[in-house]
Amino acid sequence: MRYVMALIAALFWAGAAHAQTLVMIANTSAGRELLVEQNSLRALPPLAGYRSFPVVQVRVEIRSPGGRRTGPMVERALYNFDCRSGKVATLSYYRGWTNGKRSHDWRGADWVDAYDLVKPGTMTEIAMTYACSGGKLPIFPPPPAAETIPPPETDEEDGPQ
Repeated sequence: MRYVMALIAALFWAGAAHAQTLVMIANTSAGRELLVEQNSLRALPPLAGYRSFPVVQVRVEIRSPGGRRTGPMVERALYNFDCRSGKVATLSYYRGWTNGKRSHDWRGADWVDAYDLVKPGTMTEIAMTYACSGGKLPIFPPPPAAETIPPPETDEEDGPQ
């Protein structure tokens, strides 16, 4: 009996260790949300015979409100980013709806010809920024404060001039 209880506890803790930790890093005015699985972020060395450069890998999820007929949609992808050249390879991709239907579910290979330039202004670019910065998004400095006009100089006897 103790053996069974220890096995159940070990399986529970192993499952908890592999649980997804999704964090939202961006959203759009249309209601799409970009989430990353924090514990999936890792640096990978060059892969002999396939690619000669190191990459950073991250798993993302994009949630969309969907249309009237289909309902909410979820996209999941495993990306490899070549941070030096600004390129991405999609190693796996899934698109499905909460009603159980799916339109895409495939896996790709990690080789040099699979890498394409990341298009500016896309969710993929935001995911690349997150991955290539080691799991941080850049913090943009606040805009400079408006110039303050110094008070007019005053004479102690005459007041403001």
